[in-house]
Parts: sequence; C-alpha cells; structure tokens
Amino acid sequence: MRRHECGLLPYIREDIYGMNFGAGQIIPWALSQFNIPEYWDTTEGGDVIVAVVDTGCDLKHPDLYKNLLMPGYNATQPGTYPEDRNGHGSHVAGTIAAVSNSLGVVGVAPKVKIFPVKALGDNGGGHNHHVADGVTKAVDFGCDLITMSLGSPYPDRKLKQALEYAQAKGVGVFCAAGNSGNHTDVNYPAKYPTTVAIGSVGRKLNISRFSCTGNTIDFVAPGEDIISCVPEGYAKLSGTSMATPFAVGCAALTLSYRKGKRLSLPRTSRDWVELLSKNTRDLPDPRWAGKTNFQGNGLVQPVLS
Repeated sequence: MRRHECGLLPYIREDIYGMNFGAGQIIPWALSQFNIPEYWDTTEGGDVIVAVVDTGCDLKHPDLYKNLLMPGYNATQPGTYPEDRNGHGSHVAGTIAAVSNSLGVVGVAPKVKIFPVKALGDNGGGHNHHVADGVTKAVDFGCDLITMSLGSPYPDRKLKQALEYAQAKGVGVFCAAGNSGNHTDVNYPAKYPTTVAIGSVGRKLNISRFSCTGNTIDFVAPGEDIISCVPEGYAKLSGTSMATPFAVGCAALTLSYRKGKRLSLPRTSRDWVELLSKNTRDLPDPRWAGKTNFQGNGLVQPVLS
C-alpha cells in the first residue's frame, strides 16, 4: 500500500445461503451476549446520526433504507449516490442500525440514522484525501458520530487535519484497529489520538487472532462471525471492521440517552473513552484481562446513567 492510499482492513466474509431471513428477525450473537435488547427499553438510538465512511451502502436494502439519510455523499464521485458494490459499508451500517422490522437482522441501535459516505472504491481501496473529504462532509452535515473500518500503516496529513476538525466540532470518531495480528501495532487512522480505537474479540471473549494491538487500543468489541447486511442479502464477516460498528452502536445508545436526559455530551475522543469506560468489563481470560495493550479499557457496552 502506498503512503497516501488506504483501504479496507483485511476481513473474512462468508455469504449466507439457505436461511429465510423473511421468516423472522435474527438477533446477532453479540447483541444477545451483551444483553443489548434490554437497553432498548430505555433508548433505541433516536436523535443520533452516524456517518459510515466506507464503501457506501445498499440504498434499497430492506433492513437499511428507512434509516438512511439521503442522498448521502460520494467522495469518490461527487454528485452521485454512495451505492455499495462491495458489501463492507452495508455490513457496517447494518451492525449499527439495521431496523427492527421482524425480518433479517437488527442493529445495536435500530433507530439511529445513517449518513452513508462512499470514500472507498468498489474493490475496497482508495485514497486518504477521499476519506478526509468524507469526514469533513459528515461533520458539516451535522453527524454526531463517525465510524471508519479502514486503514493504512502510514499517517496522512489531510486525514489528520480532517479528524482534528471533527474533534473541534465535537464529533466522535471510532476506527478499527486493524487485522494484521496480535503482534502488529494499530493502524492509522485508529492510531491518532483524535479517534477511539477498537479491537476485536470472539464469542468466548478472547482477543481475536487477527486483531492488532498496542498502547493506542481504547476498547474491544465483538468482531467474529457477525451477521449483517450486504447488497441484496446478508453475510457473516469477521474483523476489527465488524467490532468497530458494534462499539459505535453502543456509543449511539449512550448519546441518545444523554440527549434525552439533557446530560453533558462528550466532545472529544478522550471524553468518549472516559464515558464508555464507566461500563466496561475486563476480558475473562487472564492472558488479556487488565492488559491495556490488548483490551484497552475493556469490553465496550452502552452507558445509560
């Protein structure tokens, strides 16, 4: 990868066939294991807008279209719709905000509105200046949160400036740590102090073998075998790309609750780390528990207090 390029962090995809998603709604394992539906008695994420800066979104997907704020933005081809022909961006959007509609899947925060931003090409690759443009557009649109499951081993000046702009405007930015393994440091932009960096765990709450680690990890979240939306269907994906939208969904529930209660709102990435750290828990395995370079501040969950 060249210095000014970025792309989807490598992930594992398994398309799902033979399941009748029209027969009823599936609660993904991560939502069940973290008791996310119990939070919906208090908030489902209303009055929160999340920008998904990725490969775009399936704009007609039955689990997504009602929560999409159109026309969105296409940084790769301004003036055109941010249509997803890769699947990654739709999957991220579905994990955050797939609607509760008795079919398909449901997201962590099913009443969040998604501002879809296409900053990467259909092959999952792209340029940091498109990502920076997408971040700036999301901030100017009025988004509360931005999620980016993309990365590069190299820093980039324009993207760094865009993230500083987001922080100055009080927009929280969550980024995937990377999928190069436990002995590899966190990728950019997750490595920047203006972002919240998310690593991945599996069903047994062990650190995923693919998850990057390091002192800039802030939290970990479920990132293995995650069922969500892809164009015209559903797929099971694994990666820190999948853990990050789960964390963003938790942040959206937290933010929705605080808006409704007229509580103070986080303004910076460090504000988000401090707030979400109030309801984290250590990983159960002593190999990881308490080790901030692996788990950061722990398993992320909503904070409704």
